[in-house]
Parts: sequence; C-alpha cells; structure tokens
Amino acid sequence: MATAAPQRPIKIAGMLQEADIEQAVDLQARSYALLKWMAEGIRRGFIGFDAAHAYAHDAQAAAAWIERHYADLPPPARPPREHLAAFCRLFTTYLDGGQRLVRDPGQRLYSPDAHCFCEMCSWYIHKASLTARTISSGDRRRADRQMRHSLDELALEHDRLLEDGDVDRLMRDPAFRQALELYAYTETLLRRLRGGGAEIGVPLALWRRFAWTEQGAPKRKFRLSVESILDASALLRQRLAALS
Repeated sequence: MATAAPQRPIKIAGMLQEADIEQAVDLQARSYALLKWMAEGIRRGFIGFDAAHAYAHDAQAAAAWIERHYADLPPPARPPREHLAAFCRLFTTYLDGGQRLVRDPGQRLYSPDAHCFCEMCSWYIHKASLTARTISSGDRRRADRQMRHSLDELALEHDRLLEDGDVDRLMRDPAFRQALELYAYTETLLRRLRGGGAEIGVPLALWRRFAWTEQGAPKRKFRLSVESILDASALLRQRLAALS
C-alpha cells in the first residue's frame, strides 16, 4: 500500500546481517518473476485479469492463491514457504510501485532486430500484459527525497548533520550518487518486505537510476546482488566518515 511520506529507513548494515539482505534480494527476484509469469498467464488466458489484479493487491489473497497453486508455479517464481508472508507483502507492492497489469494489451508489429517492417519481414505479436508506468516529475522528486532521507540517517550515525553544501559536494561524485541510489532502493525493498509499503513510483524511479543506462534501457547484465548492496553501504559510510 502506498504511503504519503517516507518512513524512517531500516538500516542496511550494522543492525541487519548479510543474511537479511540475501533474503531480500532472493525474494525480490522471485516476486518479480511471479508478477511476470502472472502477466503471461493473463495474455495466454489461463489467469483472469480481475483475479490477477486482486492477488497483486492483497497479500492474504496472494498467499492463499500461491498455496493452492504452489506446485504449478515456476521454480524461479516460487517463494520458500517459510518466507511466504514477506514474499506476499512485497509482491503486492509492485502495482503501487510503478508496474501495471494490462487487461487487453493488443498487438504490435515485430521485425527481428527491427531491420525491416515490410510484409515479408515483419508480423504482429501480442504486446506484454505487464508494463511500467512512465516516470513522472513527481516520482523523481519523491525518489530524490528518499535518497536525501537515507543519506541524512546515515550521516547521523557519524554524528553529522549534513548541510546542503555537503550534499552537493558528495553528489557530484557519480560513484557516490549511484551507491546512494542503490542504498535508498534497498531501504524501500526492506520496508516493503516488512509491510511498510512505499511511496507511489519511488521503487521504480530509484531502480531505473542504477539498473538502467543513461539512454533509457535496462543494463543487460545487471542483477541486484548482496555484494553490490554491501559495497554501496561501505562506500557511503566511508565518504561520510571522511567528512567528520
């Protein structure tokens, strides 16, 4: 469920152990895989749109549906039973976070490698039933606010109140900025797993900042990993400690 204002972030390093981050990364991959599989089910007709939409919005309904069809789910989209509740809390935040299920997506003209769209070289295929909303200026502002909130909380661990000038100097470093984007996203991920929700559009807006290229396409080899999150946390703490 979307919230009106950022909540106090959950600390990534220190209070949480590496195992907590491993669980979060695993459940993020599995829950998004399930959302994509559900969207494919809508397109192919073996999952009704209204039912899918209901499961994707209600954690209890999602849990009951998963339990009924557990053996039928693809292994990459199947949650460990001991983490089913957290999985469903996360799964039901995607539509508020920026994803959209489409009832009737229609078709589009397709050509391999988009090399030619004549009648001989192209044909119509079904569009995807899962799409992402366009990132709005409001989404970007909320993502910026979440990043600043995360940075301020980290700074407090070093007994430092950041001035705007401090933040400007830190953010001029691309490595620092990307680390903060990943750190802030991870905080929203952990909050969603615990049932705290996220501001509308913020998870997707943050994700696109570090998982997509500047040209607006997904990075082909990017995978969210425990190592990258821990490295980001370490870099942020190192730079903040240097300010003290």
